Amino acid sequence: MKLWLQSLAWNLGVALGLIEAPRLQRIPVHSDEQRRLAQQRRQR
Repeated sequence: MKLWLQSLAWNLGVALGLIEAPRLQRIPVHSDEQRRLAQQRRQR
């Protein structure tokens, strides 16, 4: 119950703009071209 109430208060604060929502960190996604170049570097 306490966790639910904290979550509700947090979401309400974010919705009202009183609390800034945490920013998520981007996950780097490597392209096929990057993989191919890395493989070529390893083969040398």
